[in-house]
Amino acid sequence: MLVTCTSAGTRRHTETVEGLNGKMKTQKATMLVLILGLLSFGIYDLGQLGKESLWSTAAQLQDLSKTLSLPDQLHKLQEQLYHLRWSTKDVPVTANRLVLLEQAVQEIINQALENLVEIQVPMPDYALKSAGAAVIHSRTSPSLRNAKAKLFFYSLPLMDYMRSPELILEPENYPGNCWPFPGSQGHVFIKLPVPVIPRAVTMDHVSGTAFHGESISGAPKDFAVYGSKEEHEEQGTFLGQFTFLAALNPSQTFHLKNELPVVVNYIRLQVLSNWGHPDYTCLYRFRVHGDPPKDGGDTAVASVNKFH
Repeated sequence: MLVTCTSAGTRRHTETVEGLNGKMKTQKATMLVLILGLLSFGIYDLGQLGKESLWSTAAQLQDLSKTLSLPDQLHKLQEQLYHLRWSTKDVPVTANRLVLLEQAVQEIINQALENLVEIQVPMPDYALKSAGAAVIHSRTSPSLRNAKAKLFFYSLPLMDYMRSPELILEPENYPGNCWPFPGSQGHVFIKLPVPVIPRAVTMDHVSGTAFHGESISGAPKDFAVYGSKEEHEEQGTFLGQFTFLAALNPSQTFHLKNELPVVVNYIRLQVLSNWGHPDYTCLYRFRVHGDPPKDGGDTAVASVNKFH
């Protein structure tokens, strides 16, 4: 359903955003104090190697807090924690105490992310199937064939079962509800429901306690994003290359690096590697965020609910 924004509605929206921004600033300060305090506790406990790494992490976070938004700070913190685990893995400390420290840090991160989701203004998803987005199968990698599961007709096996890549355009997220493709590299070509100036993308993996070693190894790792105006463009406009840290946060948003506003009708996701699975990669969800063209008129002003 299309809606038109009135000046009164705009004022109310502005007031709401300002209120949310104030709340986010308060949470930002509180959360950074908790995180840095916990990291400082770990500094005392992990020995010289851990001490240097943790102090470095804390100092970097303090610098980042002055320049980055809260979501970006959280993402940077998760990257630091991920690399910290590797840099301190040989420190002579009891395994139980190290695990408890990691769990405590991760718990603070998870709680902060939950609070952030509750208060932030949600971004429209222009790659949502129910809003009209679709996968162009002729320009998408083939799905992984499951020889153990077959489609039958009157008890006669017809073909191996394959999951559709359109699963990545749907919001349902539970273990196994993903699009698998063979190997560690693949691509999907998505037709957006309306022309969009792309600003960011979100990649999702299965969340919560559903994490397992095999699940993480099959998650995408490095990926690139391209935008196209026409379906048959060979390459499209490069919008950025990123790393998805599925083990730290199952839902991560990446800001695209397009210096000039480019209106696109298609998005190509190119998965460059996974986290180690030799046979397949499984993608749960991929979202596209952005703005409608300013000269699009009323047709570019869509209800926010349509894209969520």
